[in-house]
Amino acid sequence: MIRKLLLTLVLSVLVLIFVYPQRDTIISVFSMTEEPLVISKGNYGQSLIVEISFTHEGLPEWLQSLKQPYPLLMLDADWINRSPKVIEIIKERNIPTGLLGGKGAENYTIEAFNKDLAIYQKHFENKPLWFMTSDYEFGADLQQAVFKEEINLLSPTIILTNEKYKKINGALVSWRLNEQSKPKFKDVTKLIEKQKFISIEENIFGYTIKTKKTP
Repeated sequence: MIRKLLLTLVLSVLVLIFVYPQRDTIISVFSMTEEPLVISKGNYGQSLIVEISFTHEGLPEWLQSLKQPYPLLMLDADWINRSPKVIEIIKERNIPTGLLGGKGAENYTIEAFNKDLAIYQKHFENKPLWFMTSDYEFGADLQQAVFKEEINLLSPTIILTNEKYKKINGALVSWRLNEQSKPKFKDVTKLIEKQKFISIEENIFGYTIKTKKTP
């Protein structure tokens, strides 16, 4: 009887130590599948992705004004290199980021991906959790290369335009900030407040990720 009680107690302690803390860590898609998986939709709400490859007037101020839950910023490697002041804002505010690659349909190579990944790691000192190409096309070899790096592949459900936004449950909504775009930061801020976007992780897995600001 005593042995059974001791065994039950030990098992309970192990569950508390090793299982429940996992709820406060990010579940990585690569560890849940045996093959690369491009995520293009969530399950529990709607999330905003911001693709950044150009610094428009008002971007730094807009980033400073963001409130949690933050959108996921997908950052172009060349833009990262030429935007140290904006990168500092992103890091200071602990806004989640991912890596934005080139056009997959135009032969965005594994070598180009590795180069972009090295730039991201240089500035953020970690691998990104998320990767997408700028045209959302992923060749089989590229998918394998990203999967091997234990980085999740991401593609938006819809692209945010000037048209009236229609809510879609589980949607991953992408807003493009490139040289050709003409962003209206105030309008997007109003949309964020009205639609109550949630984090990518909460949308996909159904629970909130708590992040701690590094000293």
